[in-house]
Amino acid sequence: MELKHLPPPPSSAPLLGFLIAGFVLLALGLSALTVRRTEPVPLASAATTRRAAIWTLLYGLCAACFARVLQPALLGDDRSPWLLALGDVIAVTLALSVWVMVLAENRRFEEFGLGGDRVGRLMFFTLVAIAPLGLYLAAPVTWLISGHSRITTDGLVFACIYSTLGSAFPEELLLRGYLMGSLGTRVKTWVRIATPAIAFAALRGMRLLPGPEFPPGAWLLYVFGMVLPLGVWWGLVRELSGGSLWPGMISHAILQFVLVLASTSIPTGP
Repeated sequence: MELKHLPPPPSSAPLLGFLIAGFVLLALGLSALTVRRTEPVPLASAATTRRAAIWTLLYGLCAACFARVLQPALLGDDRSPWLLALGDVIAVTLALSVWVMVLAENRRFEEFGLGGDRVGRLMFFTLVAIAPLGLYLAAPVTWLISGHSRITTDGLVFACIYSTLGSAFPEELLLRGYLMGSLGTRVKTWVRIATPAIAFAALRGMRLLPGPEFPPGAWLLYVFGMVLPLGVWWGLVRELSGGSLWPGMISHAILQFVLVLASTSIPTGP
């Protein structure tokens, strides 16, 4: 969930070192974490929580490295087609890394909250999950429909891929699917909801660090005014929905799509 800042400064070249570091960390981490276990470990156990925390740390470090490369695009500072195309590759990479986690952990989809649910129940809790989005999407939606911006094909594709594969799918599956599920009934409900929300805020805080293009005040508002409250909200929705991950994942994807699309749209007027 990245924020838009106008007017954009001159475009900047991506940081090759961070790109390489992200892929190296990912390769080494996956190699270490996909070692097969001799005995199955229950989902709701301390051992699984530790394992989920390690996966979260690996994902967070890799995503932070990749975000340093994509930050100009995510903040609306650089809309170069080649940078957006690189972002598509990175988003797919992040999704694949979490999919490898699913395969390596050898668990049923239902354990991650991806089981089937009644259509009416799913629709109701999806509406509940997206209810707060109006607080955060009013400005970007106004920007998109004001006639002062133009949506490009590259920006639209990037927004679709990044919001689903590079954000909603891996983060919800990892944090509110695996990490939250591993806590089970061993902890109180508020701890089960707050823990992945805090991890989500930390992960997002590392992805976009404060700097000249992202002032500290805006960063604090982003982390504590948007990311943390929504993390708590999506966790609460999963709890109330009986464990379904779909409502939060859909809400997460919608929010991210609109924000990224607004950032990558090209200004056409004052």
